[in-house]
Amino acid sequence: MPVPTVSVIIPVFNREHFIRDAVGSIIAQTFRDLEIIVVDDGSSDDSVAAVQSLGDPRVRVVSHNSNRGIPAARNTGVEHARGEYIAWLDSDDVADPRRIEEQVRFLRANPNVALVGCCAGKLGQNAKRIKGTRVPPLAPKDIAAWLLFRSAFQQSSVTGRTAIFRQFPYRAEYPVCEDVDVFLQIAEAHEMANLPRILIYRRLHQGQTVRLQQDLILDRKMKLLAPRLTKMGMTFSEEDLRRHALLGKSKISPAEQGPGYLPWAKAWLTRMRECNRRTRYVDEESLRLASSVFWLTACRAATRKQGIHQTLVKGASSSLPLGLFSPQSLSWLKHALPLLLGASRG
Repeated sequence: MPVPTVSVIIPVFNREHFIRDAVGSIIAQTFRDLEIIVVDDGSSDDSVAAVQSLGDPRVRVVSHNSNRGIPAARNTGVEHARGEYIAWLDSDDVADPRRIEEQVRFLRANPNVALVGCCAGKLGQNAKRIKGTRVPPLAPKDIAAWLLFRSAFQQSSVTGRTAIFRQFPYRAEYPVCEDVDVFLQIAEAHEMANLPRILIYRRLHQGQTVRLQQDLILDRKMKLLAPRLTKMGMTFSEEDLRRHALLGKSKISPAEQGPGYLPWAKAWLTRMRECNRRTRYVDEESLRLASSVFWLTACRAATRKQGIHQTLVKGASSSLPLGLFSPQSLSWLKHALPLLLGASRG
């Protein structure tokens, strides 16, 4: 059996209603030299039967006898991968037909880059496209700074070099945020990038891990981010660390914010920039971009508690948003704004 160029790994646990769409989107790729490894993590429904009904010879199902969790499922997929590259896809998401072709082309042209992701559109539970686009940072230096707040990738969008994924196995202590853990480790030794195009679509539904395990996600993020903030030169309390981990969330409830959230965010982000100027832990301009974006995220969250007028006054009184107008930031905005405004499909 010929060795494929790309191994696409799709972990699945009880997703019989979605898995056919996920696997079908890989079968339909313009890049044909690939294998599809579906790792069934002990499903009790008809997920495996749904995959097998597709009848494509490039599909292999590897099954766990019981539900061992997503880190184990990802590691099983990596273990069975035969390709030079590994592409990830979650069992409830779908890929654009051009995705693998464009990402392999990029990796071949950029041998210094360990992995590449892309922008992500959204699907409703019925698989129809809905409004909304996730535009991540694109350049390697911007990604390194972004990872100090939240993931810089949609896991379903990532294609990378198999040899590197084998150096950084997924850890059982991260049943959530296992992808961020690996991205942070890779970032310490390698460059990573994102393409400024929508090449995957995330399906939004009530069964998503991000909806069901918010407390555990926050706890794991705090554990991952604490040593990085220390390396930057930051000192912090447990409450500082909790609030910092919240900065990366797209929606922060008034209860999560607590009293004085916006003044805290302003002082915290300013101090991060000052510490980084001394330690040079990440690129200074990249941190300016990231802190500007997450300052605006904090301001948006605060409107629910303080009202729009008061929040706008406080937001405008800070110099933090000026980071969006540096040449480096404007390069990102040039790609981000058309996608965010719906003027481009990627």
